[in-house]
Amino acid sequence: MGNLGLALAGVLMLIGLQRMHSGHSAFPWFASGFGAAILVPLLLGGGENQLLMLTALVLGLGLALILGLISTLTHLPARLALLNGLAGAATALVASMAMLEQLLEPGLTLGLASLSVLLGAFSAAGAAVAHLRLSHLLPRVLRHASQSWIGVVLLVCTLALGGLLASGMKVHVLWQMSFFMLAALSGIVFSLPLAEREAPLAASWLGVLTGLSMALLGIALDLAPLLATGILSATLTLILSLELGRQVNMPLSTLLWGASVAPGEAANEPANPKHPMTVEQLALELEQARDVLLIPGFGCIAAEGCDELVRLTKLLSQRGTRVRLLAHPLAGRLPGQLALLLREAGADEDMLLEHWSGEQTIPALTLSIGAHDLINPQRNSAGTPNLSTLDTSAKVVLMLTQTHGFSGMDNPLLNDAHVHVLLADARSGLAQLNQRLAQTQPITSDEASLKAETASG
Repeated sequence: MGNLGLALAGVLMLIGLQRMHSGHSAFPWFASGFGAAILVPLLLGGGENQLLMLTALVLGLGLALILGLISTLTHLPARLALLNGLAGAATALVASMAMLEQLLEPGLTLGLASLSVLLGAFSAAGAAVAHLRLSHLLPRVLRHASQSWIGVVLLVCTLALGGLLASGMKVHVLWQMSFFMLAALSGIVFSLPLAEREAPLAASWLGVLTGLSMALLGIALDLAPLLATGILSATLTLILSLELGRQVNMPLSTLLWGASVAPGEAANEPANPKHPMTVEQLALELEQARDVLLIPGFGCIAAEGCDELVRLTKLLSQRGTRVRLLAHPLAGRLPGQLALLLREAGADEDMLLEHWSGEQTIPALTLSIGAHDLINPQRNSAGTPNLSTLDTSAKVVLMLTQTHGFSGMDNPLLNDAHVHVLLADARSGLAQLNQRLAQTQPITSDEASLKAETASG
């Protein structure tokens, strides 16, 4: 019966992946798949501890389904972080209940349940912080050089208390609550120093801990479906975390033991580009250009500028300008998220590209909107144009707020003579640019005829 639950879970999650790729709500399918892996064996008599299993479903899956129904693509990274947190909290609470009801033998089995509580509570608290950061509800980044060490001390204390609980001592509610709260506090301490650009990767790593917590609880309770689901979840999120960390130049060691100040913010100095440009100057360039390449990145999403970017493409198209919009799969917080957001904002499919081959000719004017890391020639990102090879007859404009990218890397393009910088965040900069272009929109033939008829009349 466990195999039936796993098979059904796999089908539902595959449907969720397909719906996510096509821009539809995917959370109900993922949550239903997770529920099938637990509920089907339970209802068909596979496994014991039915009350604990139903508690997990009520705590985690009900809220996940509600979130899935009300979420949009813009909220996707924050909702994924929260979903990881809900799963971690549900797992930790179920493991705590099993320990309080003394359903497990002292020693290895009870020790695995204790470790499940620690990982689940840590992940839940950290994912909650990541969710608040990505939802702009926690705008301030709290950093201190000693935070990582404080987190280590808290984890050591938590492990020591968990060891006592696993040794077979009589578990009281107060001790169990203290253990849970210490683990959660550790997760909060580790997560508070994270900036918004780091939160998606941190949430992905916390998803690995959630999967491990589920797997350990599956072993402790002798529930094969929960064990298999946990291993599958941990493995997939581990692969994703490693790849995302490589793409944004942020390995796990940097995420955990980074400097007290984030890369690129060390002196908190304003950007001072060699070749500055104003909105007025960029508008004049766009008015004269016949072929334009637009390259949005993480900064465009962070500033919620996708709607203004799509409006810019429409204003340029009305002028007869050929516009190409490069929505690189790795330009957003999550793979493929940028393309989905641009489609949701109404981007023309004929303009939208997700890959730029080396054989394609780069237009005379390229505008990068918060894509400082993506177009960095030192990163050699596949599917992006090499803007460092252009001569002075071409022009590249970078719309940015700091001279470092979100990964903290310097961009040598800033030293090139054909590269100019417009200091503005994506949303306000594009809004000003659109306002300027809208004021000078060319008159169409129909409008000209109407004006002539009005004047003659």
